[in-house]
Amino acid sequence: MIKIIAFVDSFKHYSEPIKEFQKRLWKKVDFLKLKPSSKKNISEIIKEETQVLEEILKKQKWYKVLLYINGKTFDSLDFAKFVEEKQAQFSDLIFVIGWAYWVDFWKIKNLIDFCFSFSPMTFPHCQAILMIYEQIYRAETIKTGSSYHH
Repeated sequence: MIKIIAFVDSFKHYSEPIKEFQKRLWKKVDFLKLKPSSKKNISEIIKEETQVLEEILKKQKWYKVLLYINGKTFDSLDFAKFVEEKQAQFSDLIFVIGWAYWVDFWKIKNLIDFCFSFSPMTFPHCQAILMIYEQIYRAETIKTGSSYHH
């Protein structure tokens, strides 16, 4: 099982493609949508969201992957191999996506097993959610030999 955790208020512009990949992956991926902080002060937002994430991660025995700008990058074939290897070792994976101001990395780093990055570029969080869904789907099709990834 794979779980995606993200602070997000709405998928607005990305809802249809996200729903499409949720449908394609059906029961293979679970999504936990966390409500972003309503605080106005950036340091308070970071503190609150870090605390929420920390509480969730402490309870999970899964292999935890943080989408982080300084994380390791993969091409799709290596990502598929990574997912397959980690699922064989741990059975369950969590991909964590932060929010606008992110979280206090140093406070949660001991709860994270691996840092992954799509690119050194910054993307909207809903786009990152869509991208991780698509890459998980692509990894599944690579594993099964489907023609989706050619």
